[in-house]
Amino acid sequence: MKNNIITQSIPGGFSVIASSFIAQSLEHMIPWLIVTFSVVVCDLMFGIRKCLLLGEEFRFSSAVRRTMGKMVTYFAFVCMVVMINIASGNKWNIDVYSCLFVCFIEFCSIISNILKPKGYNFNLLKALGLFGKKVLDVEKEDMNEIITKDKE
Repeated sequence: MKNNIITQSIPGGFSVIASSFIAQSLEHMIPWLIVTFSVVVCDLMFGIRKCLLLGEEFRFSSAVRRTMGKMVTYFAFVCMVVMINIASGNKWNIDVYSCLFVCFIEFCSIISNILKPKGYNFNLLKALGLFGKKVLDVEKEDMNEIITKDKE
């Protein structure tokens, strides 16, 4: 009889804890999944716009395939980070910073897709360097190197 109680109570207790963990993770995960989906779809739209403006040939199926690959990767990353954050007790907010990093990556791609048809290039390394030097008072000439005109 004792053996039966132990073998039934352990899985029952585990299922309560696991379902609570999953519910809490989903509660934090859904807003970030919506944001990630929105940013990736914006990148797809601006990428298609860039191809149309530059007269480049593109296939919708391959563009959507690459976008779906990105979404699967980003969604898995968001799920992992949110679950790690919940498991660690919500102390460090790593889900916020990690999801903002994903949005930053896509934002750089969107900026590049906007500027490329107009003949400009976006230099991310110089932009990050300038951001790092912002505290040290950067001169206006340094800002000119971030976005440059393409040589035609």
